[in-house]
Amino acid sequence: MADLPEDAISRLEPELAFLVRRLEMNYRKRGYPMERAHYLLLGQLEAGEMSTGEIADQLGLDHSTVVRQVAAVEDLGFAGRRPNPRDRRSVLVGLTAAGAASVAAMREARQTRLGRILADWSEDEREGLATLLGRFNMALLEADRAENIVG
Repeated sequence: MADLPEDAISRLEPELAFLVRRLEMNYRKRGYPMERAHYLLLGQLEAGEMSTGEIADQLGLDHSTVVRQVAAVEDLGFAGRRPNPRDRRSVLVGLTAAGAASVAAMREARQTRLGRILADWSEDEREGLATLLGRFNMALLEADRAENIVG
């Protein structure tokens, strides 16, 4: 196998692999108050009710995956469904008070830990990381859509 050039991409790839591995391990061991999928879905609903199709589009997920996740958070009392007045074939999903409280608890736990991890970073460094990660996540979502990869 030919040697890969030592450029930013070749340095970035193993760092991302390490990051994903650490995040997966931390998630399993930390005992957060809700599943990551539920947290992301309910976080979308903080802005207001959405159809399952809108949620799927926002998260880059398959519609059937979102329907299953909505059923799960509804069973937990974190969300509720009602008929969509604009389209009788769909429903609108909204956050309940219990769901809003759970999302807030999860966010606080995650942000507290992140604050400890980045305590010795300057605000400019933290802001730069947030900006670049946001840009990377959007590029990843767009690439997945272009390659027809949905979760």
